[in-house]
Amino acid sequence: MTKQYAEQGMQKSVQNMGVGDTFVTKPRIITKTDLELYAICTGDTHPLFLSEEAAKAAGWENQLVPGLLTFSIAHGLLTQAGFTKDVMALMGTDNLRFNATVYAYATIRVETEVLSKRQTSQGRWVGTYSWVVKNQNDQVVAEGENHWMLRA
Repeated sequence: MTKQYAEQGMQKSVQNMGVGDTFVTKPRIITKTDLELYAICTGDTHPLFLSEEAAKAAGWENQLVPGLLTFSIAHGLLTQAGFTKDVMALMGTDNLRFNATVYAYATIRVETEVLSKRQTSQGRWVGTYSWVVKNQNDQVVAEGENHWMLRA
């Protein structure tokens, strides 16, 4: 029987979950400060990410959030929720898609499902979980599958 977990003052590690179990993080607003810090850290200074005027001039509603920033904040939400606290290595992401535009001041949350989990001959656990990032309108804006390794 699969279980569904939602972060509400609790933490749930993928290590303590079974295949088919799901988890939902708390929501988080992506601010303009997030965009500026991302640009400083990565050098990705595209005007659509840093200027509301440039984004509107290009036909967008508002300043855009880079897909990779959305992905990074989503991963951070999983970390803050304790979902990835026992992960010792992120081994890859498959089927990464940015499905919809994310604008400054969007509110996102992450929904996950454990897809696989097995113990290696060294006693470590490896597995895969799918994740979707949804915005304040419950629209899927990004998705993928992460492969991970846990401590023995």
